[in-house]
Amino acid sequence: MNYEIKFAHGEDNIFVTSDNQYSIADQVVVKVDKCRMIGHITRELKKPLTCDGVIIAAATQLDLDTAAKVAQDSDNAKVSIKALVNQHQLDMKVIEVQYTLDYKRLYISFTADHRVDFRKLLKDLASTFKTRIELRQIGSRDVAKIYGGIGPCGRPLCCSEFMGEFPNVSIKMAKNQALSLNQNKLNGLCGRLMCCLTYEDDFYRQARKNFPDFGDTIKTADGEARVIGLNILGNTVKVRMDSLVRDYDVSEIEVV
Repeated sequence: MNYEIKFAHGEDNIFVTSDNQYSIADQVVVKVDKCRMIGHITRELKKPLTCDGVIIAAATQLDLDTAAKVAQDSDNAKVSIKALVNQHQLDMKVIEVQYTLDYKRLYISFTADHRVDFRKLLKDLASTFKTRIELRQIGSRDVAKIYGGIGPCGRPLCCSEFMGEFPNVSIKMAKNQALSLNQNKLNGLCGRLMCCLTYEDDFYRQARKNFPDFGDTIKTADGEARVIGLNILGNTVKVRMDSLVRDYDVSEIEVV
């Protein structure tokens, strides 16, 4: 059986395999690249996929207590790492620091506007923490996933709640949905186009085939008019005819 695992500290979701049956939201200990980590199951996969790791067992109270200590040690390490970054005068911002459950690896996520030469920093980090260090440069969407927050819809951010990989989002999706192209309304907390624009894109792309474009000249029972608005869910078109503005059902119009 294959499962998708989500971690509490903003790591990308991974796919794992197991011989045992687990339920959604079960907390489990997984082995990934020779390291032990703890996460919870988000879904069971019906189709076999290439897996990143294996579930060792369901998380016990001892595992959960260890995870709490690991989280505290990770926070303490973050303070020391920020001090080392300042000492080396590197133009980078440390976002997340996380030990694996067995302390075999220390993941450090950071942002930077430019390429950073952190070779000297890496030597100091290895000397200080006596474990394998992985420095990973991340983008604004990853930062939002790690920190979380409330989206414009009033719900927790999709990326931090359930989303695995980030979808490809384009401004064309907003156009398909006849949304205002105001970046302040289309961007999420990360400053990029909201991922939820992809959720209904297939529906809108199909529905738009029955609609004229903005600015098109159409024929109506009352004469020719110019399209100034679309209501795809209502299946109507808003048009301007001389100084008159009115709505027509899409079945009542014909594109010139």
